[in-house]
Amino acid sequence: MMTEKTGMDTVLIVDDEKTFLLSLKDGLKTHGEKFRVLTAETGKEAISLLRVLPVNLLITDLKMPEVDGFELLAWVSREKPELPVIVMTAFGTAEIEAQLAEIDSLQYLEKPLALADLESAIFTALKAKSRSYIRGISLATFLQLLHMEKKSCTLKINNQQQTGYLFFRGGVLLDAECGELRGTEAAYRILVWDDAEIEMDSHCRRQEPRITIGLVHLLIDAFRRKDESEQPAQDVHEALIPVASAEEVLNVFPGVVEAPVASPKVAARLKLVDILNRHSGVKEFALFDSTGFLENQNEGECQLQDFDPALFLMGVEKLDSAQSFGSFSHLVMKTTSRFHCLLFRIQQHRVVVRLARGQRPAEVMKQVKHALRG
Repeated sequence: MMTEKTGMDTVLIVDDEKTFLLSLKDGLKTHGEKFRVLTAETGKEAISLLRVLPVNLLITDLKMPEVDGFELLAWVSREKPELPVIVMTAFGTAEIEAQLAEIDSLQYLEKPLALADLESAIFTALKAKSRSYIRGISLATFLQLLHMEKKSCTLKINNQQQTGYLFFRGGVLLDAECGELRGTEAAYRILVWDDAEIEMDSHCRRQEPRITIGLVHLLIDAFRRKDESEQPAQDVHEALIPVASAEEVLNVFPGVVEAPVASPKVAARLKLVDILNRHSGVKEFALFDSTGFLENQNEGECQLQDFDPALFLMGVEKLDSAQSFGSFSHLVMKTTSRFHCLLFRIQQHRVVVRLARGQRPAEVMKQVKHALRG
């Protein structure tokens, strides 16, 4: 690794094509006195670097194995919201490209990538002299990328004391939930949130569409409504573009950045994940919230991420209503491969685990709950 020079900016480039990464790093060597280049081949590797190193600019592809570019951007929105981001991508259609250019809220490099375009984008971002420069990744920008790349997923959006959900299939926003609101009205409320923290479940947890308005028009209309109700009149396009001053950008991460302190709710969830990871009787696990959103899973391959706990809990509740079985404690399922899966509630979570052979489900559940209280 190149020795870091005082005041030198660091650019992290993320792409799963190793040859492409090496060619970019080699091509940028001529600027070695101005900035250094780090590379990562997966989103997971990029997050590991971002946790421990001061990075001034992130450039990432979207389609990658393990943790893809969307999951990386969601992590950045929560943990490094001031980090400048440029996306490398190929647009699906000329129509989508035209829509995104009209809103003018994306800083992107279109593949195949010319080295001169990359150099220009890096210097523009680091100097922050252009109004098209984006500081970090806003919710509006993130959603446009989902639309452009035809991504299917569920997003959990946290904003102060509020939580909302957006459901995408093939880049189309099917539904939204926020408190008692559903569909379009819920989307209007969520889309204009400032400082939104994004969590991502790679599965769309809704089947039927409640929203019929296209995402681009929905975004524009949402900001127009917000302007009319809460803010002085301003150009709606500017509302979609968080802009950083040169001073703000040059002061980003002057040294190793301390990890942000997790909220009590997040800290409790991370403790539960750590307990499940370390429990010898748990082979795999998936952690869902009360809506069925996948919050965490075990490291490596996990066959439980497609599980929908709501379907099983609905069946249990119907049985209880019909037969008065009493309150639900846990559910044990035996698979065709003779493994036992355990479903139980703990705090606001729904936990599904695949047990190691010979483990007693009730005992494992008891141990996990006891460890969480300790």
